Amino acid sequence: RINQKGRLKMFDKILVPVDLSTEETTKRLCVAANDMAGKYGAEVRLMTIVPDYGMPLVASYFPADAQEKLKAEMKKKLADLANTYFSVPVKIRLAQGKRRQAILQEIEEYKPELVMMGCRRKRSRRNQRLLGATGTAVTDRASCCVMVVR
Repeated sequence: RINQKGRLKMFDKILVPVDLSTEETTKRLCVAANDMAGKYGAEVRLMTIVPDYGMPLVASYFPADAQEKLKAEMKKKLADLANTYFSVPVKIRLAQGKRRQAILQEIEEYKPELVMMGCRRKRSRRNQRLLGATGTAVTDRASCCVMVVR
């Protein structure tokens, strides 16, 4: 496919799931995703996953509006990331639940051609670099290309 500028258009949609607790990794990921989206004229969906309580008993220990406050805070953080690191238009998405399941479900619904994920450096006993459980699950099961940004 060729875009309006006569360039090869490999990616129309890029999904960028971020872990807001890993600031440096998220920064590198956002810079790389902005660059990739700019090169291919792709739309970007920036997402994060809000943990859920898992069981109603656990939820009973939190104030009734705790989940809504958390979601509002996460949306603001995503908007700040979009404004700081992206020069292309960005859509924001919050998902809830387990990270790998939420990302795979978003891939199924959004149908991106590329998923760009950040990865913290994990090391084994023999000092080999490893991909975490979420990164492994997404790269194994995604129906599209996955780029891991370290």
